[in-house]
Amino acid sequence: MIRSIIRNGFRSRKKIHILKISFSGWGKGQDLLADVIDSTDKPKVILDGYSTTGFDVINIIEKKFKDKEKDEDSADSGAVHMTGSILAFPHACFLWKIDSIQDVTMDSLSPTILHRPKLTYVFIGSDNPMDPHKLVTLKNQMREKAGIVLEQLSIRDAMGTFNILNGEDRVVGAALILQSEVKGTNDTKDKI
Repeated sequence: MIRSIIRNGFRSRKKIHILKISFSGWGKGQDLLADVIDSTDKPKVILDGYSTTGFDVINIIEKKFKDKEKDEDSADSGAVHMTGSILAFPHACFLWKIDSIQDVTMDSLSPTILHRPKLTYVFIGSDNPMDPHKLVTLKNQMREKAGIVLEQLSIRDAMGTFNILNGEDRVVGAALILQSEVKGTNDTKDKI
């Protein structure tokens, strides 16, 4: 219907009315991950934000007791601030001893190859680009050795892509690099 409107234009009021009804559900936005995250047995990792000191990660500590007296709108989000670079998996998150994008090698990415169930995608998040030749070599090695698709994105894009795909029950990983020369210089947080 939309293609015909684009080709032929708005020739009748009926089409405009149908179009308004079709898009009426769109509005202020929705939490895409809320239903999926609440319906699983294991808590899924959510990469919530980052600053120059590290990354805020939600759901890496299993909450055995829910405080019924606490308001759902309370300030406690359950986020853990992980200081430094991290490797994020669907249900776990680990500190990663990497100081810059130049330190990323097949050896440093080996936890993503060893993870079970097998990952389908790994996103390297860094605000500094990797050498294109090195990136192509790493992509080819990851695909040949483990069947994993490797992509480099900015930190913000890698976190968002990881959250969406993890919310869709895809087996993904994120390797987020906090540059060592930037660590501890500024405490402003960037929320996703």
